[in-house]
Formats: sequence, C-alpha cells, structure tokens
Amino acid sequence: MNLIAGRKWTTLLFNPFVYTAGGQALGLGVAVIVAVAMAGFASHTHFDGVLDMHSGARATLVFFLAEGFIDWLSLALVLIVLGKIVSKTSFRIVDVLGTQALARWPTLFLALLTLPPAFQRYGRVLVEQVTRHPTQPPPITPDAIYFFAATLLTLPLLVWMIALMYNAYTVSCNVKGGKAVSTFIAGLVLAEIISKVVIYSLR
Repeated sequence: MNLIAGRKWTTLLFNPFVYTAGGQALGLGVAVIVAVAMAGFASHTHFDGVLDMHSGARATLVFFLAEGFIDWLSLALVLIVLGKIVSKTSFRIVDVLGTQALARWPTLFLALLTLPPAFQRYGRVLVEQVTRHPTQPPPITPDAIYFFAATLLTLPLLVWMIALMYNAYTVSCNVKGGKAVSTFIAGLVLAEIISKVVIYSLR
C-alpha cells in the first residue's frame, strides 16, 4: 500500500495530467497564473520569459498579469503546432492549453520565496554594493542567509516546472520518445524567445 501511495504522490507531483486535463486543468492553471501575478506584484518579481524570473522592478498589476499569460501562451501555442506536426493521433487544443497552464504552478512557490521583506531588503543591498562598492564583499546578515537560500531553491523549482511542462506535452499531444524530447526542447527555446520579445515590446 505504501508503494502504491508513493507512486500516486509522485504522479501527482510530476504528471498530474493523467488525472486532470481540458477545462478543469485550464481553470486551475489560469487561477495559478493570476495568483502568481498578484504575488509577483507584491514582491516586484517578474516572470519575464517562459523560464525567466527577475526581482526588483516595479510595474502595474496588469503588466504582471500580461507576463504570466504571455509566458503560458507562448509555450502552449508553439507546442500545439509541434504536436500537430509529430503526433500520429489527434488531440484537443484545450488539453494542451490547460495542462501547460497547470504546469506553471511551481512559479507560485518561486513568487512566494521572494515575497518576504528580507529578500527585498538584501536585493537592494546587493544592488547598492555592486554600484558603490564593487570590490567589497557583500555583508552576511540574516537577510543574506534567507536571500541565498531562496535563490538556491529556485533551481529545483524550475527543473520541476520543466518536467511538468514536458509531461503535459507528452500526455496532451500523445507524443513519446525521441520525437517528444527533441520537439519539446525546440519548442521551449522558441517559446522563450517569443515570450521575451513580446514582453519587452510592452515595456
């Protein structure tokens, strides 16, 4: 029983799309994107690319919302096109849109990591340090410990999100093997470029 329960939790964490897709996944995913935008607005954390995150710049809530939806749609639409090319079966576009929206839910943890004032304070300290005293080492404070711990956690969260995006693609488009890997990587790179260009054109 423990083995079965463990496998279920692993599936829920890395491939929940076998349980939910279509409109349900789309609704949950859009809710996540909105929540991430609100948390990013509060902490000035931007997801300014499919895989990019930067903190510090102030903007309107509408801009944060636009970033989230641009990131999601850039990848989803590219993968829809690639899926149509390589998949041997038909698939529903709403499944791709829904699962790719839901796959972005690790960004909520990323946004929450930057929300505490300690992260923001030490970010400002680092900027001032680089601009005014570039040769001096940055101070080690409780804020610094939290800042660097949060920064280290971003990598596994990004890897988790990429794994979710890949699994969402294979399930919703019914693509497997080498074709799935190669087209997903190509689609991810292309979507990153598209999202960056579109977001920066809005600035």
